[in-house]
Amino acid sequence: MRTSREAWTQRLTQVGFVVHPAVTKKVDLVIAEDEDSLSGKARKARKYGIPILSEVQMENYLAGNRTGSMAVRGVK
Repeated sequence: MRTSREAWTQRLTQVGFVVHPAVTKKVDLVIAEDEDSLSGKARKARKYGIPILSEVQMENYLAGNRTGSMAVRGVK
């Protein structure tokens, strides 16, 4: 990823997200470098039906650009 996991964790925690180190059925979304990632976490997210957002999509979401596919469950 372009931005370190630690930086994402800090940024997301500051705005009220709860960051988990692993993908479980309780996770609402996964952030990946690319939403088409083939990583183990991304495969598990797809298996559980959890949305995967790219870093760019998440940056846009945090900037207030909440349109279309950005309206994911658990994210307000």
